[in-house]
Amino acid sequence: MPINGTRLNDRIARLAEFGQTPDGGVTRPTFTPAYLQAAQAVADWMSEAGLAVRRDAVGNLIGRREGDPAGLPAVALGSHIDTVLGGGRYDGALGVLSALEVAQALHEDGVSLRHPLEVISFIEEEGTRWATGMLGSRFMVGHISEEFVRERADRQGVTIREALAGAGLDPARFREAARTSDEFHAYVELHIEQSTVLESLGLPVGAVTGIAGPLFLALRLHGRADHAGATPMHLRRDALVAASQIVLVAQEAAATASSTAVATVGRLEVSPGAINVIPGEVFMTFDLRDIVEAQRDRLEHTVRAASERIATAAGLRYELEELTRHVPVPLPEHMVDTVSRSIEAAGLPVHRLPSGAGHDAQIMAEVTDTAMIFVRSREGISHNPREYSSPEDIVAGAEVLYHTVVALDRL
Repeated sequence: MPINGTRLNDRIARLAEFGQTPDGGVTRPTFTPAYLQAAQAVADWMSEAGLAVRRDAVGNLIGRREGDPAGLPAVALGSHIDTVLGGGRYDGALGVLSALEVAQALHEDGVSLRHPLEVISFIEEEGTRWATGMLGSRFMVGHISEEFVRERADRQGVTIREALAGAGLDPARFREAARTSDEFHAYVELHIEQSTVLESLGLPVGAVTGIAGPLFLALRLHGRADHAGATPMHLRRDALVAASQIVLVAQEAAATASSTAVATVGRLEVSPGAINVIPGEVFMTFDLRDIVEAQRDRLEHTVRAASERIATAAGLRYELEELTRHVPVPLPEHMVDTVSRSIEAAGLPVHRLPSGAGHDAQIMAEVTDTAMIFVRSREGISHNPREYSSPEDIVAGAEVLYHTVVALDRL
């Protein structure tokens, strides 16, 4: 197998230096200096791999190798290099760098493909900066409006439009990032599993059967900030107490909705935030997921109803906003079969499993046949500096990706 495992694992370590935190993690939100430096490193490696490199209108980084004969749609491989705050070095980056290694291995071995091959590094998959995930792939399928670009701001008040301009892009041309289904033959994303299924089975890789659909909500509770010592308990309008009750409802609802439902309150901002002042306002976010849309919708209904009931009972005003909604995506059976056969071609046992996490693959599934390959995660830890996949498992995943590309090129 032409995969150069030393080169691949070395690049993973080198990319982690951009945005590295003291505890060994990585913080690399989209378009920050660390992100732009990392993107430049990836662009340089793309050039080394013989790919023609470009940034599209919103900053998605694309390396392309033409096929023969000309005019066929592309086999695209991709993921992302942005991270959560205090994340790990493998989430997203492993998919981009494994795709790059496959492209370089094909180039160095002189392997001809009928279809063009594209390696894509999408912007803002995590949703860390603008609280909306898979942004780059959503731009690519034409889902983002001008109003959204103009008005959606990060915690510092910087809008997507302003950030695009700051990264040297023309925000007025964002629609040029959109592509059509006739440009793609297939899309494949390799990713760490972020769970313990493969580890529990002693397997390095797996074929993904479907992707859970994330739903992000933002809730703002308006109470009244009063003196903590002078205000009797029965006269308080404490926004944090109400928020705490809603969090518990969400947790219980997810635990009982289904075996695959999850609910997370990832942000909780309390104002004014003084030790001797009753919290007058709380901002919080919900991340609700399930691999079955109807089950997730029941979870959402419970959270919405609880927000209204608890806020009203506490004498609070509330605003509940939907930030992002994606439907769960079953992956095409023939694509899952192709990955499964590629796992066998790499001399490994086959296991099929769903993805509880969201990925750019579920967005790309709207315009082309899509597949995913999972690589084993130690203890299932992700979005954490302790995130880890072994060098051997990483090479195994890249080998499966290589076989998958060759197989898809023949279809």
